[in-house]
Amino acid sequence: MYESLFSLTGKTVVITGGAGHLGREISLGLAAFGAKVNVVGRNSENFAALNNAAADMQGDGRIDCHSCDVTDVSQFQELLQVIAQREGGIDVLVNNASGNQRVSLERIDKGAWLNGLDGSLNHYFTCSMEASKYMIAAKKGVIINNASIWSVVAPNKEMYLDLNNEPSLFVSAAKGAIVQMTKHLATFWAQHNIRANAFSPGWFPKRRGPDRPDYMHEITSRIPMKRIGAPSEVVGVVIFLASDASSYITGQNIVVDGGYTLW
Repeated sequence: MYESLFSLTGKTVVITGGAGHLGREISLGLAAFGAKVNVVGRNSENFAALNNAAADMQGDGRIDCHSCDVTDVSQFQELLQVIAQREGGIDVLVNNASGNQRVSLERIDKGAWLNGLDGSLNHYFTCSMEASKYMIAAKKGVIINNASIWSVVAPNKEMYLDLNNEPSLFVSAAKGAIVQMTKHLATFWAQHNIRANAFSPGWFPKRRGPDRPDYMHEITSRIPMKRIGAPSEVVGVVIFLASDASSYITGQNIVVDGGYTLW
């Protein structure tokens, strides 16, 4: 009865930013559990590495990569239509793509604020709305949003050595809004058998180890588990939320941070 609880066999997944730092591992994990994974991204240079990794785990036939600007609604609409026609629908959407804009509080103006939200928040809304059309028609679906720990706590500027101690205000605003949007969608789309949940990764920096000991110390000294996260450590949460193992869970935000937000 429970052997297939986490199985994603037969599920069609669309993941934005699915070839990036965290997205790559999530994509591989979803494919390993049987999903047909459609990776969406703008940086096609990452696709080759993802496909090579998928081939190594004999899951290359379960991952397709698509170049698309998710902030362009018409592009994403067209892509979903192609995927849905080929696969017979859209079962799971993972909103994982995020903008890289960085603007200090002293220099931010309205234009930078709006651009920041467009890259960090607005496509979570538009992608969810577009995917929901297929899910509502099928009377089932799952939406999973990557929100970050800045959805629940404020950033400590001393931990931003790589950004000259200048974390961006719109990032915190966007991440908090993603969690609230997730809750809102969960309540309204439950009637269509659509579940919406979020996960909030803590510190998973790309730069690590001996090349930045000052950066690592600032981070790990504030984490109860005394270490940063490995990208593979977010995979289980996403598989759980995408699968029937979480069939009675919606509107929740699961924090994956080694205990950082406990203090």
